[in-house]
Amino acid sequence: MSEMTIQPKERFKFLKEFIGAFRLMHFLPVMTVTTIGTCIAILTLKGTSTFSELFQDFSSGTIQIAALIFFILTIFFQEAFCGIQNDYIDRDIDLKYNKSKAIPDGWVSATFAFWFSIICFVLFTGFSIGVGFWSETNFWGILFIQGANLLGVFYNLYAKHRPISIIPYMLGFPLIPTYVWITFGGFELMYLWMLPVLFIVSFPAHIANELPDYDLDLEYGNRNFAVFLGKKFSTILYWLGVVLIEVIVVIVYIIYNFNTWAFIGTIVLSLLFGIAAFIMLWKKKWETDLLVFNLVTACIGVEVIGFFVMFGL
Repeated sequence: MSEMTIQPKERFKFLKEFIGAFRLMHFLPVMTVTTIGTCIAILTLKGTSTFSELFQDFSSGTIQIAALIFFILTIFFQEAFCGIQNDYIDRDIDLKYNKSKAIPDGWVSATFAFWFSIICFVLFTGFSIGVGFWSETNFWGILFIQGANLLGVFYNLYAKHRPISIIPYMLGFPLIPTYVWITFGGFELMYLWMLPVLFIVSFPAHIANELPDYDLDLEYGNRNFAVFLGKKFSTILYWLGVVLIEVIVVIVYIIYNFNTWAFIGTIVLSLLFGIAAFIMLWKKKWETDLLVFNLVTACIGVEVIGFFVMFGL
């Protein structure tokens, strides 16, 4: 009888920790960065070939599919590591802020978060070593991804609650295409557009993430980038970033005469998320909350991914 009552509880605990693990790693931002990296990698591998020719290269072994898979998993687990470490370090602050994050909300324990972060670190390091066997620069990419990861650690341990909190984002986003080129080569001059786009992305992505906690950051003396700028100016700045990315998408489409349907799809879908975010922001009297942040994240995700898709079609 006791065995029958224990088993459902154990199953529920496993399910709770499984869902909590995804909440802990900040799954939406992790998937956004991973998808961006994947799009750039496929674009780079494709070069001037058609997508059907690229798939033929994969199937024939001309391009090793394992290299791409290991590359994607490297980015995924590296981003997951930073997200988990962030919540583990801030677990006491999150209790004060009364956030519904995985640790203070009881979905996972601090011990679980610590060991899960270690596992993700080992996994992304291991996959980056695997990528090295096919990399254009052999194993130098391992040092590169560890250096990029240090930016995330620097943010988590020091910069997060200071005015320089934006710097790891400004430097980190442009490192995504750089890591692709170090791994697969294939750089073309027009790809330089990726660097300013991803640099600009850092502003709406980061500021919209900080603003939901603005009042509590003021109360507890955490003077991050948004607090340093002020709520009104921060809100204006991150929306300028969203609009500027949209403008660059239009400019690049006009200059290179890219696929019209990819352009229309990017503009329409990003505008839907952007308008929804703006309406919610207006309804909440210009207070950026978690819902607005998620809508803005979806908007810039569509803008950036659509931007790369245009290059590939």
